[in-house]
Amino acid sequence: MKLDANRTEAFLKNPGAACLVLIYGPDAGLVAARGLALTHAVIGATDDPFRFAELQAPDAATLLNEATAASLIGGRRVVRVRDAGDALAKPAETLLKTPPEALVILEAGDLTPRSKLRALVEKHQAAAAIACYGIDPARMPRALADRLSAAGKTIDPDAAAWVARNIPGEAAPLAQAVELLTLYAGAAANLSLADVMAALPDGGDTTMQEAVDAALTGDAAGTDRALTLAYDEGVSPVGILRVLLGELMRLRLAASSGLPPAEAIAALRPPVFFKRAATVTRALTLWSPAALAEAIRLALTAEAACKTTHIPDQAYCRQTLLAFAARAARRK
Repeated sequence: MKLDANRTEAFLKNPGAACLVLIYGPDAGLVAARGLALTHAVIGATDDPFRFAELQAPDAATLLNEATAASLIGGRRVVRVRDAGDALAKPAETLLKTPPEALVILEAGDLTPRSKLRALVEKHQAAAAIACYGIDPARMPRALADRLSAAGKTIDPDAAAWVARNIPGEAAPLAQAVELLTLYAGAAANLSLADVMAALPDGGDTTMQEAVDAALTGDAAGTDRALTLAYDEGVSPVGILRVLLGELMRLRLAASSGLPPAEAIAALRPPVFFKRAATVTRALTLWSPAALAEAIRLALTAEAACKTTHIPDQAYCRQTLLAFAARAARRK
C-alpha cells in the first residue's frame, strides 16, 4: 500500500503486521532517518545481532535467507537493506507471497512510478511504500516558520527567506536549522534577519557552500576537498546540486542588474552573508549571463541524473562541480 504523508509518522511508530516496507526518494537523509525510526519502533536498539541484520545491496538469496531466518531469542527481527532497487523485486514478491515474521525495510533512491519494486509494494496490503521528497524551495520559508512556531518561536519573513536560500530542501538540514535557531533564540520569541545570520553563519552546511564557492571561483582542489568532506558527513549529491543551482540563479539575477559586481551583490535580497560577499563578487566577475544560463542548464541535468537509479550520483556531482571549477579557472 502507498502511505500518504498524514499516515507516515503514525506508521513509523507502529508498522503493525506489515512485513515489508519500501522507503525511497531523493532525500537520502530522510530515507535513512525513517528506516532507523522504523527499526527502533520494532526492536529498539540495533546492537542485537539476533534480532537485527543490515545488508548493502544484497543478492536475492542473501535477502531471502536473512528475511526468513528465525530469531534465536524470540521477538520480531528486522532486516534493513540499503541501496535497494528493482533487482530485489523478485525476492520481494516471494516474501509477500509467504510473509515472514521479520520486518524487511528496503531503503532506495528515487524510484519512478515504472519501478517494478515500487509498483509491487504499493499494490500489496502486507507492504508499505513511503516516499521521501525534498521540500519545494518556494515552500521552504513557510515550512521553516511552521516548525519554529511548533517550538514557540516566530521568524521575520526576510529572515525565513534567508534561511531557505542557504539550506538545501531536505528534512535533515531543515531540522538542524530549526534546532540551532531555537537554541539561539533562548527566551526570545522572535528571530530577525540579524539573528539567523548570526546563528547560521556559514549558510547551513559549511562543506556544501565551500564546495560550490570553490567551483564557481575556479578552485578545483578546494572543490574536490570540500566535496570529499561533505560526502563523509553524509551530505547527498542532490542537496549539493540544489545549493549550486540556487547560487547560479542568484548570480544570474545579479548579472542582469547592470550594476558593477560589488553593487549587484550588495543589492541582492535576501542579502549575501558579509563573510561571503567577496567570494560571491569574485564569482560574478568570472561568469557572464550567457555562461550562467548554460551552467544552470547543466546543473539541472546533473540533478535529474543524480535522482536516477543506478547513476553513481557522488561521482556525477563531483564531475559537474569540477567542470565548473575548470571553466571558472580559464576565465581567471
